Amino acid sequence: MNPLSSRRSWLVAPVMFFAMSAILLAVWAAVPPARAILLFDNHGASPVELMTLPLFALIVPLVWLCPPFGGTVRRQVLWNIDASLLAIMAIIRETDLHKAAFACIWPEIEASFTGTVFKMKFLKAEEIPLAPKIFVAAFFAVFFAVVLITFLRYVIPLFKGIFKLQGVAWTWAVFGASSVMVLIVDRLPAILRHNGFATPALDKHTGSLAALMKVFEEGGEMMMALFALMALLQAYIVRRETREI
Repeated sequence: MNPLSSRRSWLVAPVMFFAMSAILLAVWAAVPPARAILLFDNHGASPVELMTLPLFALIVPLVWLCPPFGGTVRRQVLWNIDASLLAIMAIIRETDLHKAAFACIWPEIEASFTGTVFKMKFLKAEEIPLAPKIFVAAFFAVFFAVVLITFLRYVIPLFKGIFKLQGVAWTWAVFGASSVMVLIVDRLPAILRHNGFATPALDKHTGSLAALMKVFEEGGEMMMALFALMALLQAYIVRRETREI
């Protein structure tokens, strides 16, 4: 019996989430903070980051070789393109290619602006010329358009599938939980520092709490890639088995 399409397939993703979270916690406890930070985050060149990239890249050939979407050929092609775009955007975000492109085109603005330019405060800054603002706004527009279209199309089937204990729906739900976790641990250290909790544990290079957040941030992104691959493969297997019946 295939564990990805059996009656209890909905349990696979939650069990994997807690198992991988336990592994991340064990790694953080066993490795010194400074080493853990370099192991998980080294400006796109850490072992964990380098292993995450091919996982997101695998989504592109997977959706074309094993189509997870039903309907007409045209509909399948459109949603395969959508999934491929999401994977490419994940790779761009993981490698900060959008930031590198901005720095290449407008090095003076990137060097003089405090923090990342891909934030609303950059778009609101009156001293910034129009062209770089259009670049940043276009990036946001494409990203949110693709994400929003996908979300609106599948949010109702997702919630129905969760209550029906469907494996694919639960895997996507765990993917969503992983993304929320990544967002929280990514912003939490900065929020704590901003509110006066600038303790040695939050030091970006040697702090134990900073290391814990970084382990779960980068480890969580790898989990997201794994769950996305698993959900797409599950959908393909379910479609194939349904046709055979």
